[in-house]
This record gives sequence, C-alpha cells and structure tokens, in this order.
Amino acid sequence: MIVDVHAHYYPRAYLERIGRGDLPVPGAAPLNDLSTDERVALMDRLGVDVQILSLSQAQPYLSDAAAAADAARLGNDLYVELCSRYPGRFFTLAALPLPHVAESVNEIARLAEENYVVGVTVGCSVGQLHLDDPELEPIYGELNRRGSWVLLHPTGSNCLVDGDDYRLNWLVGAAFEDTVAALRLVLSGVCDRYPNIHFIVPHLGGTLPFLLARIMRHEGVRGEEALRRMYYDTVSGSVKGLAFAADFWGADRLLYGSDFPYGDLHEFERRLHYLDEGDLSLEALGEVRGDRAFALFGLATRYPFTRA
Repeated sequence: MIVDVHAHYYPRAYLERIGRGDLPVPGAAPLNDLSTDERVALMDRLGVDVQILSLSQAQPYLSDAAAAADAARLGNDLYVELCSRYPGRFFTLAALPLPHVAESVNEIARLAEENYVVGVTVGCSVGQLHLDDPELEPIYGELNRRGSWVLLHPTGSNCLVDGDDYRLNWLVGAAFEDTVAALRLVLSGVCDRYPNIHFIVPHLGGTLPFLLARIMRHEGVRGEEALRRMYYDTVSGSVKGLAFAADFWGADRLLYGSDFPYGDLHEFERRLHYLDEGDLSLEALGEVRGDRAFALFGLATRYPFTRA
C-alpha cells in the first residue's frame, strides 16, 4: 500500500475566491498541467494507491470572517467533490477559516462525518499570528476533542527570511517555517495541553533533526519528547537526509509525501523511489510508504477499498 500524505490540488474557482489566481507560481509546479485522469494514471504507473490532498500555501486566511468561512467551505467542498469522483484514490485534509474561531469550529463540525475528510491542514503561521497564539486555543481544544490529524504547511511568510530575493522564502524559508511552527507548538505547551492532536511536520521536520541537541541543551527532555510524538513526512529526495531522519526520529514517525504537483515528473518519481535507498528494513519501508498512514488515517473504514 502506498499512501501519499502530502499532495496538493488547485481548483481554479477556489483560488479566484481567495484572490490567489497566481497559484501555483508558473514553472514551480509543472505537474499541475495534468488532468485529474492523467494524474491518476501517473499514480497507477508508480503504484501510488492514495493521495491525501491539502491546500498548500493557498489557505483561506482572509480578514473578513464571513468571507473566510465562505472560501473554506468552497475549497473543502471542491476537494470532497474530487474525492467522490475517484473513490478510494483521494482523501482530503480540510482547510479552516483561521484565525476566526467560531467559523473554524463550525467548519470542523460540518465536515466531521464526511468520509473523505481525514483531518485538517494548518499554515505554519496564520497571517500575523504564530501557531502558539492564545487566540487559537479554542480550535486546538476542538481538534483535540476529535483526535484530529493536522498537517502543517509553510505559507511563504513569517519564515525569518528577509524579502523574496532568490526565492529564499521557499528555497530555505519553508524549512525554517516547519522548524519554528513545530517548536512553538512544543515549547508553548500546546502539544502537552492537547495530546490527542496528531501533528505532521513536512519536509522531514525542516531543520529540527540538526538542531535538537541545541534545543535539548536549553529546554531539556520536554522539547525532545513532544517533538518525538509528532510525525514527519518524507518530502525531500535526499537519501542521506532520509537516513538521518529515520535514525533520528525513528522510521516509525515517517510518512511518505510527494508535494505533488511541485517538481517535474522525475522529481515526483524520485520522492517515492528514494525511500528504497534509505537503508530501511523491508518492514519499515512498507510502513513509511503507506501501510502506516493507511492504518493511522483509518482509510479502510472510510471507504471500501477495492484496489489490489
């Protein structure tokens, strides 16, 4: 079983609703030119059984609460509609109209019984708010009550990179966003107060594997324990990075992700096939490629899975 937990879809009607018709940035996501049928055919060719879709940086974080709620509803409904047209091949992580608390809680409740929705996605920052901001606590409370899965994703802002020279906000800023967002959740106590939320940090955890010794020197085991309870997707392509992350976090915390449609066909293939080169046991490799995600997200119970 191969399950891709980090893949994107860009419905034009939604992008226009949030005023981001520029996405995806020209040249950055060549696979976005594929039709959905062609996308599924590519998945078939590589043996990818399921993609779990999310909105990437195109979050419905609008200042007006009603407009944000309307945009989130539209985006989520378009995702569910796609999933329903290809049953068993796509599931989705819902977007929330943050930072608007009542509207976000309502959207969580609206989608709670939707079989194709397996969790939520949250930007590494929400406008000018960091993820440890007290304004977001009621939302964490609701997600915790439901035992939700939450995929973090960079937004291209708030990432400690000055300006957009050389596209550094994405080339390296995304990894810094992953790092800072996860640390804010841990060091603020969000992960301790809401232990039933299952966070997924993208890109092997950003720079966290390289900095944990420094973090522990200042924060002790508290920081390490919470970080090790998180999951980390494998969007990378670096065999040495994968081997380091598997050794560092434990292969049992890794979940395959492709970041589709970003990168060309070769890169999409590479992000799956490089898992074979990471010195994982056959059992661990199967778990990372998708057996673990299939079980953790309860996909077998969400839809009769008939594909061999």
